[in-house]
Amino acid sequence: MKKQLILVFTLLLILSCDENRIDCSTVLCAGPPVFLFELISNDENVLENRTYTLETISVTGTDEASLILEIQPVQTGSGEITSLQLNNPTWEPQVYELTLKLGADFSIPLVIDMGLTEAESCCGGIPVVNAVSIDGEPQSLIGGPFFTVVLN
Repeated sequence: MKKQLILVFTLLLILSCDENRIDCSTVLCAGPPVFLFELISNDENVLENRTYTLETISVTGTDEASLILEIQPVQTGSGEITSLQLNNPTWEPQVYELTLKLGADFSIPLVIDMGLTEAESCCGGIPVVNAVSIDGEPQSLIGGPFFTVVLN
């Protein structure tokens, strides 16, 4: 009887343990995506040479009131560059049709398709980028949300 009780107790302990369950309080989740754009004209970064500043750059389109523009230095594999940062702390799962305007000189169509991570994971419900196109051209997301835009 004593052996059977120990066996039942051990069996209950083994069955009650769920090694696949993750303590989500120990998981660090990524925040919403921030897009970085290097803007090049005549082989020069137009933000570094101050051809365009925040005062001459705007974004219009879907949910434009929530969009935040900043000019930020970014460290890349080939050194530091100055980029335009496009942020929205409240990205929603939808397609954003935007136009990046550089003064009266350039209007660049941007389409950003946003989704959400799976709800069942610890980091569920966080905005993720599904697809991006710039001036009608689909962009690779392999390098993250960093894009070089050549102004024609």
